[in-house]
Amino acid sequence: MSNTKTIRDTASDSKNKKTKVTPKHAPQKQKGHMLFALLGVAVIIVAIFIFTAVYANNYSKIYPNTYILDTNVSDMSEADLNQYLSETYTTDKVNNASILLNCEGTDLLLNVNSLNVQYDNQATADSVITSGKNSNFILNTAVFIERFFKPAIYEPVISYDTNVLADAFNKVTSEHETEPVGHTFIIGENKVTIIGPVNGIKADRQVAINEAEKQIKTMLFSSIDLVPKSTEPDPLDFDVFYNWLTSDAENSYYEKTDGKIIVQPSKARVEVDRKVVKDALDELKTLESNTIDIDAITTQPEITSQHLSEILYSNQLSTYSTNFGGSSASRANNVKLAVSRINGTELMPGEEFSYDKTILPRNSQNGYMAAPVYVGNKVESGMGGGICQPSSTLYVAALYANMEILERHNHSLMVSYLPPGLDATIAEGVLDFRFKNSTEYPIKINASADKGVLTFTIMGYNPNNVKVEIIRSSKNGIYYVTRAVYENGTEVKREAMTSSIYGVPEKKQH
Repeated sequence: MSNTKTIRDTASDSKNKKTKVTPKHAPQKQKGHMLFALLGVAVIIVAIFIFTAVYANNYSKIYPNTYILDTNVSDMSEADLNQYLSETYTTDKVNNASILLNCEGTDLLLNVNSLNVQYDNQATADSVITSGKNSNFILNTAVFIERFFKPAIYEPVISYDTNVLADAFNKVTSEHETEPVGHTFIIGENKVTIIGPVNGIKADRQVAINEAEKQIKTMLFSSIDLVPKSTEPDPLDFDVFYNWLTSDAENSYYEKTDGKIIVQPSKARVEVDRKVVKDALDELKTLESNTIDIDAITTQPEITSQHLSEILYSNQLSTYSTNFGGSSASRANNVKLAVSRINGTELMPGEEFSYDKTILPRNSQNGYMAAPVYVGNKVESGMGGGICQPSSTLYVAALYANMEILERHNHSLMVSYLPPGLDATIAEGVLDFRFKNSTEYPIKINASADKGVLTFTIMGYNPNNVKVEIIRSSKNGIYYVTRAVYENGTEVKREAMTSSIYGVPEKKQH
């Protein structure tokens, strides 16, 4: 009995020991298999990425899923792409097209040819070819992979005359638009009048521009509607306004913009409490009159815009005329053409005037004709003949207006329309007639050529009652001109102008 029990216990113990040992080793084997599998997957992923990265960074063609508008250009070579662009985007395909602009029933047919459209195919190709490709190895790979899920769409690169398009928009909308006006401020004697903002009616230019560019790029032309809508002015920045209102007084001054001299407004200094202005602006919003007055202490500047406006071109500084009634039709044409290009010229104090540059090159494109000119001591036919009569007449007018003469040359022969010493010849790019506005105020040149009479009148401001006397003399074939300048009847300056020597005309050969 005793032995049997021992044997059972031993078997039982042995069985129990096996049961305890087996669970300790099984999970470790499973974990090892999982780690091995994960490592294998990681190796595969890395291998795939490396392969993709190497493939992407050595990919010579255009990346997949790349479009120009709706045309798939993926996998094209650079040569293929350039050929496609050159065949597709050419100005010949659009120059005969037109765009119909419409605004509230007003139509304007805009010829695309007038926009001077250009397709920059090289720029388009460069952007497409280099799309997603750069010096960064990882980024190139990421973009390459991304292309399989998200297309890259490019548009042709274009250029055109934006001014022509803007002018066309302005023409078709001019009768249907008004500009929005922000707060208006009038500084009077010890008060400030504030006029509230007024909405305007404007068509959204950017929307119309985008549509025009879309039609140019797609080469599908139709119409563009410019729809006027109520447009609010920019809101008032109270801090900026209050600081400006209470800042020091500012004098008015002259400024030249686009060839025209304008008077910039003056500003008075205003002393007023900040809260008073703030409350007035709040109250203004409730007033039907859209106007409110604020009591304030005002200090006017020394030079007001009203004063500068009143004196601008208020005095005639000089006027001088010559006769061209006996001129041929071509010579008269040249005289009138040159005069028309000078008429209305405005010069700021210290600004120079160049006759040669103002009348433009003398060629048929600018309207000039062949007419008699002096060549040495002979009279020959030349383009622009006759243009020296306006330059000579203007020279005399400039002398009498007390302008500073910078450059003047006499003719090789005496002229019939002016006394010796008072002519001024020019030769394109070589000889010029130039003067400077030596007054302290702007001047304006008024010119006319009508019924055979050529006249130059110089307007300005003459507070010192300046008058000029021209004294001519000659000796040994040399002609002298002296200018005497008077202020309020007293001579203040006497100066010698350039002298003149003339040749003798060659006799005609019989």
